[in-house]
Amino acid sequence: MLRYLDLSGAHFGGPVPPQLGNLSRLQHLDLSDSYYMITVDNFHWVSKLTSLRYLDLSWSYLAASLDWLQAVNVLPFLQVLCLNDASLPATNLNSFSQVNFTTLKIIDLRSNTNLNSSLPSWIWNLSSLSELDLSSCGLSGVIPDELGKLTSLKFVGLKDNKLEGSIPRSVSGLCNLVHVDLSGNLLSGDITVIAKALLHCMKRLLILDLADNKLKGNLSGWLEQMASLRVLDLSKNSLSGDVPASMGNLSNLTHLDISSNSFGGTLSEQHFVKLSGLDTLVLSSNSLKIVMKPSWVPPFQLREVGMHTCLVGPQFPTWLQSQTRIEKIDVGSAGISGMLPDWIWTLSSSLTSLNVSTNNITGKLPASLEQLKMLTILNMRNNQLEGRIPDLPTGVRMLDLSHNYLSGSLPQSFGGNELYYLLLSNNYLSGVIPTDLCNMLSMEVIDLSSNNLSGELPDCWHKNSNLYIIEFSSNKLWGEIPSTMGSLNSLISLHLGKNNLSGTLPTSLQSCNGLVLLDLGENNLSGNIPKWIGNGLQTLQFLNLRSNEFSGEIPEVLSNLHALQYLDLSNNKLSGPVPHFLGNLTSMCMDNPEGDTTPFIKFKIYGIGGAYFSVYTDTFSKFDRVKSIDLSANQFTGEVPSELGLLSALHSLNMSRNCIGGSIPDELGSMIRLESLDLSWNNLSGPIPQGLVSLSFLSILNLSYNDLSGEIPLGNQFATFGGDSYLGNVNLCGYPLVSRICLPNSIKRQHHKHHQHSEMVTYLCTLLGFASGLSFVVVILVSRAAARKALFQFTDSMLNKLHAAACS
Repeated sequence: MLRYLDLSGAHFGGPVPPQLGNLSRLQHLDLSDSYYMITVDNFHWVSKLTSLRYLDLSWSYLAASLDWLQAVNVLPFLQVLCLNDASLPATNLNSFSQVNFTTLKIIDLRSNTNLNSSLPSWIWNLSSLSELDLSSCGLSGVIPDELGKLTSLKFVGLKDNKLEGSIPRSVSGLCNLVHVDLSGNLLSGDITVIAKALLHCMKRLLILDLADNKLKGNLSGWLEQMASLRVLDLSKNSLSGDVPASMGNLSNLTHLDISSNSFGGTLSEQHFVKLSGLDTLVLSSNSLKIVMKPSWVPPFQLREVGMHTCLVGPQFPTWLQSQTRIEKIDVGSAGISGMLPDWIWTLSSSLTSLNVSTNNITGKLPASLEQLKMLTILNMRNNQLEGRIPDLPTGVRMLDLSHNYLSGSLPQSFGGNELYYLLLSNNYLSGVIPTDLCNMLSMEVIDLSSNNLSGELPDCWHKNSNLYIIEFSSNKLWGEIPSTMGSLNSLISLHLGKNNLSGTLPTSLQSCNGLVLLDLGENNLSGNIPKWIGNGLQTLQFLNLRSNEFSGEIPEVLSNLHALQYLDLSNNKLSGPVPHFLGNLTSMCMDNPEGDTTPFIKFKIYGIGGAYFSVYTDTFSKFDRVKSIDLSANQFTGEVPSELGLLSALHSLNMSRNCIGGSIPDELGSMIRLESLDLSWNNLSGPIPQGLVSLSFLSILNLSYNDLSGEIPLGNQFATFGGDSYLGNVNLCGYPLVSRICLPNSIKRQHHKHHQHSEMVTYLCTLLGFASGLSFVVVILVSRAAARKALFQFTDSMLNKLHAAACS
């Protein structure tokens, strides 16, 4: 006899017993929101509940229930179907033609990302439908005209799908709509046409969300007619033109977001004259100028205001002083100069987020900063702040004071234990890194780079830390890398470059097996390159060990780093032949997926109206955003491996200033993405391969100071390279070396023999007369261009001989 069963949120788990299908008179069944996972492998028992009017299995696991739609279709009285966040399988949503659940009023299938279908055609037969939510279901295709058949609709939610094309004009017949959310799709067309269709009979429309699409057009001629609107979100589109002053007549508006468009013109008090209920105003990322009289008192009390990249300055907007309920303020990149007013720090006890980054704000941080108990985000990056960093509020989660003129030592305490992001780079901070940072287990990013910090690295890191990024580069830190850093198994990016660190790499670092970027360049580290880098750091994409004291050969296990895209071992004491196994670095053999040219890590804290404060480390911009190998300034011998030709996606190859001999392999002509090639200051001989001419992206070429011979190839990029690319190769001829005309082979042999004899005589005579003739040479250099040229050529030759002697 049971008719109503609600077990939602009751902490049940495991499979649903199919015996529930015996409750033949059941009209209401709710098993949603269980704390533990509820699973349904077979929906057959649901088809037996023929009296069912309400079914909610939201947040269950239905991935194996391939028959869910067929089972529901035999429930003739069903009015409410809620299966959101249920991992529904990718079944054919158009698998039947006869629809039996025509009494449905509410369908909620949102957040079932695997459906991967077009909008199912059977929906258009549900004439009683009042709520339709298919958000985040992986839907594609267009919104058909049949949508206009659902005249009872009050809410339609299709956000975060891949729907494209224009919004059909048939929506003009949906006179009961209250809430429309089509955000996060690929919809296009003119918003004016869409809005006029909506205006046809939508007197009840309260919420219109078309954000994050590809809509064009402007706001004039229709916006002021939507008098009932409470929420309007048109952000992240391609809208343009001026914002009409008639917007100020929308007296019911509480939420307005037109950010990330191409709006221009000036906003004044007239635009807000009747918006007394407005609590969220987001105008960011437009070319708007906000001009308000200093005496203006707004009719509203905002909770959130976003004017990022709008022209608000030069003064901090005085009208914000009246906003006593404000929680979030974003006036970054707003042309504000001078000191912040004192009242900003006492503006509201509820202030949680303040972004004034990238302005010209001067002065010091107030000692009263710690009294802002609700403050969680403070972003004052890229300003001209000076003085010390005061004690922080206990609840702060993101602090970005980078790129200022702050000085003094770091605070010994950084507020409470809720700090996630600490960004203080590019200041003048001094002293040691406090050990308190080790104890902040919620911390995800620390960036203290480009300061004057000294002392040793803290040796107190915990394995239960959540750290993703440590950025301590460009300071004056010394000593060894502490072994406890190896306990940070969540670490993705470690930057310790440009310091005075010494010793060998601790073996404990191999436990950081999630590392994507390891930057230890420009220190005094020594020893061999550890084999565990290749064995343990399988996710490594960027490895920088340049300008240290590493010695020995490159271990072959580095070829296991199949994700590696950036390898810099330059300016060390490495020796042995250039390893052939570098050709096995598979990530340098293939292009990145389209739109993913840089796999850099970026962290975001979402803030005002969907906008966000980006949290990142400056070191990412220090690395070339290309696939690169740099082995220059070492003691490598042998030949250039032909296997390097397999690296068809490589952008830059530098093997200069070594003792590499042999010829340039023809296979390098297969590196089709190569933009820069530097093989200078080696002992290479033979001709320049003709295959290099096919490198159509090559813009930098340096083959100078080798023993290359023959005619320089012609064509494509080689026509753009000057003589500097070939200095010190006395046996090269042809363009651009216009003074060296290529001779036939018979003449060339005689010329070469004569040239050798002449060169030895010149070399001996010059050495004997160098000391006594120095002053005479100086006079000649001043007076005769030909003499200057001759001396420079001789100097090139001498340098080449000295380099050859160093490699012998």
